[in-house]
Amino acid sequence: MRARLRAACWRGTLLWAALAGPGCVAAQVGDISQVSYPGWVPADQVLPGYTVTASYNAAQALWSYGYTFSNGAGAQQALQSVRLRFNGPPLTVAQPSGWYDLTFPPPLALPGAFFGARLPDVYSGTTAEEPGAARILAGQSLGGFSITSAYPPGYARTYAQGFAAYPPAPAGSQEEDFNLPADTTNAQRSFVLGPVRYTQVTTGGNRRPGVDGFLGFMNLNVSGSVVRTPAPIALKFSLNGETVFQETLHITLNGTDVTASFKPGPSDGADLVGVFALNASPLQLGKNVLQTSVEGLKMGTTQRATDVDKITFTVDPNASSGPALNNVIVIGCTQFQCNPGG
Repeated sequence: MRARLRAACWRGTLLWAALAGPGCVAAQVGDISQVSYPGWVPADQVLPGYTVTASYNAAQALWSYGYTFSNGAGAQQALQSVRLRFNGPPLTVAQPSGWYDLTFPPPLALPGAFFGARLPDVYSGTTAEEPGAARILAGQSLGGFSITSAYPPGYARTYAQGFAAYPPAPAGSQEEDFNLPADTTNAQRSFVLGPVRYTQVTTGGNRRPGVDGFLGFMNLNVSGSVVRTPAPIALKFSLNGETVFQETLHITLNGTDVTASFKPGPSDGADLVGVFALNASPLQLGKNVLQTSVEGLKMGTTQRATDVDKITFTVDPNASSGPALNNVIVIGCTQFQCNPGG
């Protein structure tokens, strides 16, 4: 199956923080102008929606992600598959009856998870056949999709495809003889929360010599960032090996204490991640102000000091957040080897 992608609305809920907030991404349609396959049918005639829950189990040091997929009433195709692209290795992946899953752990070019409605046991792909019985029809939704991972929430790229059977290749030829778009182009593309291994520190904050390395920000920049909602915020301690007293960390968002909303991740990624949604947290559309303070020892001394940082960022539900939403998922695929439309 192949398809372009349109926009999808989605909501995010964090069970441990009781967060929920709607958002809708701008349309993103892949280029299918070069398709040469006779009778080819695009698979982007779906209107996918997502409801996501993310919760943290401190005893197991695991994050759980639950997904409900929906297909808008105006969709022209049944929703047949959803792929999530993320780089935080999953521990388990599960799906409801009638669906199957595939996992693609890093360092594969397109890491993440794939969910698909099961097709008939005998299936040749012709238009005369019916798709999977568990597919999501227009105006319907289906829950029971889940992922567990040690890695905290970030933005996962989604690729949703409808059932789009097209005829076999003409006699004497094979499908590979024709131009066909990649599935990352031939789908409706959006973003949801998923497990992410944050790999870069964007900034150490407000450039205060001696203390700036106490705390770093992995997906916000002091020069200004534009993020979606729900908005993950990822932090990293001790950028240069400083002794940091993590128990002294204090964080406010728009003047409200949100320190307890930050939960840990593995040592090879973000140390703490908090996720904030509109109407269920201090997060607001437009300008937001995050303030942090944490104590530590200045490098090479026993002098105790405090690193205080102020980060201003903007919330836009339709944002692409520049080249990298997580500093790991690059929209233009300069970090992943994938179709440029992905």
